[in-house]
Amino acid sequence: MSTPHLSASIMCASLVSLEREIHELEEAGLDSIHVDVMDAHFVPNLTFGTNVVEAIRSITSLPLHVHLMVADPGFFAAPMAEAGCNVYIFHLEAERYPFRLLDRVRELGMSPGVALNPATPVELAQGLDVEHLLVMTVEPGFAGQRWLAGSERRVARARRLMPASTVIGVDGNVSKTNAVRAMRAGASLLVCGTSSLFGTGLDYRSAICELRASLAASTQGTPTKRQKSG
Repeated sequence: MSTPHLSASIMCASLVSLEREIHELEEAGLDSIHVDVMDAHFVPNLTFGTNVVEAIRSITSLPLHVHLMVADPGFFAAPMAEAGCNVYIFHLEAERYPFRLLDRVRELGMSPGVALNPATPVELAQGLDVEHLLVMTVEPGFAGQRWLAGSERRVARARRLMPASTVIGVDGNVSKTNAVRAMRAGASLLVCGTSSLFGTGLDYRSAICELRASLAASTQGTPTKRQKSG
């Protein structure tokens, strides 16, 4: 089993010192930056826009995964491409014409993906030509929620249904324990927020090393030192 891709949910970082945070994450070994875009319509919260994506692009070479939690995801496609987005993930629940938008995302030079709310059957993504499928393990819109029961089964079902080339990701309370559960179910992209990176009390390098160690140990069937000590 290959090492999962770790993406940092930047809305959980300190926005007062965003440039320093991003450089520290980059130096700590993160694989990409996950940018949550919320419009206060699709979800009851308001976060970043294209200007923030453009600013982040100017200070890092890491891939930018933009997660559109918006009522009209097609509206943002061209502006996000211009701002420097690499992976464009929109919610299937918000888009009436997903095939058309997926084609548009590719035309703009981005890698297309879709996200699924916890109540949305993963079977609805079957047949979509997507490079990323993001399985929400919490209700979208806020950090700090609990991992929803049944999430591993959804990930496993998505892995069975989608082509092997599709990256299956999870987003929401991806703690060390839940990261292992997700990886064992078939996830290869983990969105890291407060439970595994920003709220651990560790520096970013230590938090990432601990997470990677837990994931590696799980594939070998051996506990990490911290797990041994309880």
